[in-house]
Amino acid sequence: MTHYFVDNRSQPDGAHEVHAVGCKRMASDKQYLGDFLSCEEAVLSARKEYWQTASCVRCMEVLSASETARLAQLMFEFLPARATST
Repeated sequence: MTHYFVDNRSQPDGAHEVHAVGCKRMASDKQYLGDFLSCEEAVLSARKEYWQTASCVRCMEVLSASETARLAQLMFEFLPARATST
């Protein structure tokens, strides 16, 4: 199991990055998520606080191709809600 953190500040694209302990890209302004078996689990946990999350590219390099593919399926795009006129 690995310790994971999420940046409290978002990236320019609006996503909050999830990092494994020891990542050099981890921000000093971060929140501890907990111990997880995979980065995928940590990203899902981070979405409880910040809906738009992404895993750190450097932390992802250690994942297998199947884990990377599963995480890619978790990327959601949301269109702004349309205002309804009554």
